[in-house]
Order: sequence, then structure tokens, then C-alpha cells
Amino acid sequence: MNFDLNFKENLHRYCVALVQEKLAMLQQQINARKNDLESASKSSAGDKHETARAMIHLEQEKLGMQFMDVEKQRNLLSQIVVSTYSTIQSGTLIITDKAIFYISVGLGKVLFNEQDIYVISPVSPLAQAFLYSKSLETIVFQSSTYNIISIS
Repeated sequence: MNFDLNFKENLHRYCVALVQEKLAMLQQQINARKNDLESASKSSAGDKHETARAMIHLEQEKLGMQFMDVEKQRNLLSQIVVSTYSTIQSGTLIITDKAIFYISVGLGKVLFNEQDIYVISPVSPLAQAFLYSKSLETIVFQSSTYNIISIS
């Protein structure tokens, strides 16, 4: 099972689109919390009012952190040169006997062209195992053996 460069380019674009979608969703949620805060500011219900405002602020902070994390993912994806690689690195598509991995950002399992592909960050433990393997044939990670069929 080999995938050509066109497949990899389309997979990369798909990952970028997923990240863009996450950013848009988070931005909508941030805007909604901003509107909630403005509405809560118009109210003057004492302690309930202050508690509601504090909860909205906490949600805003949490959403802001998530937004920054997803923006980092977008930036990392934009730095990947989609090419064919002979060594395992960021941007490599790894086909094993157990699964297909795309080392780029941590999106988890995605369904692309009717294939389950694990989109993993280069700093994830599994990606590290691939990156530092002495052999491009087999790696052992957490008592699982992955036989590498091909990389690109």
C-alpha cells in the first residue's frame, strides 16, 4: 500500500481545513461569551451577577487558551513542506502493518479518503519512537510492534 505525493498534499490540505474549522468554531464561542458578558454587565443582581460574570471570564480564558493552541497547530502545518521523505520527520506519512500515521500536528484519528489516518504531533511519544528508531523496518512502542511498510 503506497500513497503518492498527491494523496499526501490532499491529506495535508484536509488537516489545514480541520484546523481552520476548529478556529472558526472557537471564535464563535469566544464571541458568544463576549455577548454573554455584555448581557451580564447590564444586569445588577448582586452576588449572582458577580458569579455569572466570573464564570464567563473563566470560560473566556479557557477558550482563549484553546484558540492559541489551535493557532499554533495552524502555524505548524503552514511550516510543513509537503514532499516525499526518505527519513522520518515532521511531514512524513508512515504506513505500518497496523495503521497509517501522518506526523504533523496532534489531530488524532481522521477519516480521509475512506482511510483511518492518525495525525500525530512530532513531539508525541509514538512519533518520537518513529523518529528515533534505528531501523526503518520495525519499532516497538508500549509493547506493540509496528512493521513499517513505507514512508513518504
